[in-house]
Parts: sequence; structure tokens; C-alpha cells
Amino acid sequence: MPRYVHVPTEATHQLIRQAYEAGGPYQWAREAWRNSEESNASIIQFGIEEQAAESQGVLRRTIMDNGEGMAPEDLKIFLTTFGGGGKPIGMDANFGQGFKSAVLPWNPYGVVVISYTADNPDGAMLWIHRDKDGNYALREWPVGEDGEFVSFMSVVAPFLDEEHGCDWGAIKPDWMKTGTIMVLLGNAADCDTWQGDPEPSRTESVDGLIRYLNGRLLDVPMRGGEPLVTTVFDLYERKSVDRRASKDKTVTLPAGQEKVWRPRRIYGLRHYIPETALTGTVVVDDHGTTAEWFYVPEPDEPVKGGKDYISPNPIVAVDYQGELYHAESTKSRYRQFGITDEIKGRTWLLLRPPVYSDSRPTEWGVLTQASRNMLMSKGGVDLPWEQWGNGFFTRFPEELARVRDEARAGRRGQGDKDMAKNLSRILDRLNPRFKASRMVSAAAGRVMGFASGDVAGAPGRRIVRRGVGGTAGGAGGTAGTRQLLTPAAAGTAPGRMARLRGGFPAYDWKKFEPDEAKHLARYDEKDGRQLEDGNRSHGLVLLNRAHPVFVQEISYWTDSVWPKADPAKVEELVHKVYGEEAVAHVVHAQRLDGTFVAKGSDDEPLVIGEEDVRALLTPQALSAALLGLVNVEQRILTQGGGQFGSRANAQ
Repeated sequence: MPRYVHVPTEATHQLIRQAYEAGGPYQWAREAWRNSEESNASIIQFGIEEQAAESQGVLRRTIMDNGEGMAPEDLKIFLTTFGGGGKPIGMDANFGQGFKSAVLPWNPYGVVVISYTADNPDGAMLWIHRDKDGNYALREWPVGEDGEFVSFMSVVAPFLDEEHGCDWGAIKPDWMKTGTIMVLLGNAADCDTWQGDPEPSRTESVDGLIRYLNGRLLDVPMRGGEPLVTTVFDLYERKSVDRRASKDKTVTLPAGQEKVWRPRRIYGLRHYIPETALTGTVVVDDHGTTAEWFYVPEPDEPVKGGKDYISPNPIVAVDYQGELYHAESTKSRYRQFGITDEIKGRTWLLLRPPVYSDSRPTEWGVLTQASRNMLMSKGGVDLPWEQWGNGFFTRFPEELARVRDEARAGRRGQGDKDMAKNLSRILDRLNPRFKASRMVSAAAGRVMGFASGDVAGAPGRRIVRRGVGGTAGGAGGTAGTRQLLTPAAAGTAPGRMARLRGGFPAYDWKKFEPDEAKHLARYDEKDGRQLEDGNRSHGLVLLNRAHPVFVQEISYWTDSVWPKADPAKVEELVHKVYGEEAVAHVVHAQRLDGTFVAKGSDDEPLVIGEEDVRALLTPQALSAALLGLVNVEQRILTQGGGQFGSRANAQ
């Protein structure tokens, strides 16, 4: 008989600990909720056990449902099998370790599980704990007959337990006929667990648990035409004899404090996106990944509900089998999709990639890490955020483009025709020497791609493109003969790589928010601006008007060089010259893409690639490039002399 791979008992607790550390805060709640939902429950309750609260002042978190329950033998399998538990195991199904790895490490004293089924209405109970050797085992109770010891049993009927201040059989609520109860005991008999995992780095709380569940679940499933009822019980000290007395239960602790049990409902994230939101769907890659977007127009709040129930900001997240992963509201994530700062605070974006499955092993998809705390692409690589962002930007929804442009209306920026011409002259000196590698349409081309809507040449009037879920906007180009393509294996247009002169970004000045205030400038390649001459820029350079370097520079020119001139005009000139200089840096860096620089030790050519260019265009790199520019000061002095006269501090 062959010998099969197995995990020794003494190693199991190490694997459980590793899986726990790989998980995130509240992972235990996700695992418990999913187990209850898969048991066909219509009620899931994160409660607080009342008997021990009243008799001993111990506040233990309970998790109860009215699902199908587990038979006694199934209970043992569920809690003592790591990598199993009675459910189908698969890459797109269960791993058989979630609840155990998420809850056992912070409940070493034990987790009590009581389950009721139609065949066992009196219930079966077991208690799993960490023994003196560090292994997880079922607690055993002596069982006798006629006063004589017979054996030890690990699965028993619920019983009165004076030591722990409760009758385990009395925990069962009236609404439960069949179902399962879990009681989290923490690290000692008198441990409070109602707030969650006490690990300091996880900073768990009841408010956090509610926000987590509402942010993790996209929707709650339906049961008999009604949504599954998920409730989290909070508690607070009663301060008024009549406050919510008709609705909330009051429990008196041994010390005399009155605690009110307050139920708080979980609805899932979609519930908190206002119904007034504009919405649409865009396909963002060749695998069929879709991006569902929502934009909430004013005057409605972008998030429906208080911060006690949901994060106060819209998010970008990945929807994997009805659960949301990698939720972010950062500027950098939104900017990857061309969603600019003006509208990010009102825009939700939910990505739905195909799920990798054992039944389709050759097809691309995403799967969850064993701890179910993060997603990865087939092959164990990171999610293709940049590809998704480019796909969305290429088919940017027209309605989002419209509200973005409306939000910008009246903002000061680079729009002067003479300024654009001046930039063109500067860049024309660079373009003949440094040309970008672009994919252009070619009838005999061997590379396939999608039309981006741009054409080869300098920036031109915007070409409207039709995308999934509505008309799409984008960067635009001149009315040339060669269309710029976005490379894609499933593309519909043939093309080839060519070295082209390109357009240039716009620039704008604003005060940076605190998380970016250290930088002098940043570049957003997906934030095109409509210019006064009808052209559209290729990206945007933003300069930080509040940075001390620029504040001191403005002060120098207005106070020391041209104190008699209109300070607003002097500031406008300084902004113009620095803005043009920043744009020149960006364009020059972009033109280096594909440039051969040397041969390596193995005679392989070393070429500047996209990642190298991105490194040259980070906020840190751009900020460094704008320091100590003697040529900028000379240009300011030359141009200002014609406007404001001789400098006051001329020697």
C-alpha cells in the first residue's frame, strides 16, 4: 500500500499559526459567516452570551445560525481536520482550514461548538482547545453508567456548567430549530471576547467588525425571497431607564452595571451605494474582466450610511465570488484607471475577473490565497492592476469624462494658446532626437491590438469611441492616417511597433493634500486635459503651489526682483516657466523608452523599458529634477525683463 503525504500532529499547530498570521483582522468573522451561509441559514447572529455576563461578568462573543446543523460525527470532522471539514475542497471552493486557522490561535482556552439537527434536536457539543504541548485537541469528559466510570467522550449533550457560568443548552435562541452555535472563550475562563481578537496589531472592535462585514460582502444572499439576516450585537452602558427599552435587551452584570445589547444589521457594500449613482460596465482585458463603475452626483453623499457601518469613502475593489478583496480608496489606485482626483471621492469601481477553476486548468483566472486575505493571478503572480487600468482608460466612460470635465470647470491650468505653442517649440527640439515606441495600425502588421482612439502625431481633437456600457472618452489625437493601438492578443486591428513623435502633457498648479505634500510635482499619464486650442493633452503634470521651494521662489521674484510689478503676474510667469520645464522632463523621459544604452556581460542589449521610465517619473524623481534649475531662473529673468523691466536687485 503506498504511503501518502500527511501532516504530523505536532506540526499542525504551526501550520494553523502560519495561516492565522497570513490572514487579516476579522478573518474569523468572514469564515464563520461563510460557514453559516453555506449551511443554508436565513439568520446569522454575532451575539454575546448572556448567562456568563450576568453570573460572572464575562462577555463572550457567540456566532449562531439557523442552518442545517451538523451531526455529532460531522462536528468532530469539522473541527479536527486541517485541510478538510466535510465540504468540497478545490481552488475555487473551500480549503478546509479557514475557520480553524482564523479563530483557534486567539482562543487557546477553547471554542465551544453546539449543533442541532432534525435528527438530533437535543444537540451535540464539543470543545476544542490548545493542550499543554501546544497541539489543538478536543476536550474530553468522563461518562459513567449507574455511577460507574465508563469512558471519556469528546462529543456530549449540552449541559449545565457552573464553572463557566452558563447552561450550554440554554444558549439556543427561540428562532433556532436547527443550526449551530459557537462560543469563543479566548485565553482563559474569564476572558472577554466580544470585541474580537485582542492582538494589538489587529485593533479589532465591534464597529470595526461591522464595517468589515459590510465592506467584505457585496450583497447578502436571498432566502425565500428575503435577504439573509445578519446581525452583530454591540453593547453599551444604560444611562436612561427608558432609552430603547422596547427594542434592546438589558443585562445586569454582577457589579450592578446595566448593559444594553444592541443589534446592528449587516447589508453588504452595495446597500451603501446611493441609488442615484450613474453606472456602467467596461470590459478591461482579453479574459473578460469587467469593471462596474458608479458615480454619485451632487448633492447626494457618495456613501449612504454612517461611518459606524461602512467606510466613509468610495472604493476600488475586486469582486471574487461575492466577496470584496483589495479594497482601496487611495489616489494612486484610482489614477491607474484614469479616475482623477476631482471625481474619485464620488466614484466606486468593482472589478470582476474570471475565477480560476480546477475544471478549467488552462484558462487564466484569479484565485484566493489559502488564508483568503488576498487574491492572486493564475501562476501565483500579482493581480494585473496596470493592465486593468489601461483597459478601463482606453474605454473610459463618456459619462465619467463629462462629470470630470464639469468638476474641472473654472480651474486655473495650462490653457493659453501661446503657452501651448511655446511648449511645442520646446518639445520640437527634443522630438527629432527622442521618439517614443508606439504601436500603430498597419494592414500587414503582425501584432494585434485595439484602437485606442488616438492617432500618430501631436495631440489633436478628441475622437469619441464606443465602449461597453456606453460611449467612452480618452486621450485623443490628431486626424492622422495611423491609429495608435493598445496591444492585445485578442485585438481586432493589426499593427506594428514604430518610433513616433508624440504629444505633450498639460500642467496645472494646486496645493497638494497632506499625503503628497512633500513632493514638488507628480505626473498622471491618464489625466488628459482639454486645451484652449481644441487639442487634448497627453497626461497632466501637477505642481505643488504650497511647497516651500515654490513659495520661496515666488517670494524671491515678487519681493526682490520685481517688487513694483503686479505680484500675480510675476507668479503667473514663474508658474509658466516651471510648468514648461516639468513637462519637458516628462516628455524627455518618455522618449527614452526603448533606447539602447549598452551591452551586458552576456552581450545582451540593455534597453530602457517602461519600468525605467516610470521610475524617472515618480513624484520623488520629478521633485529632484525641479531643484536647482539655473536655466529656469535665466528664462524667468529673460521673459520677465520684457514684461516688468529691469530687476530691482541688479548689481
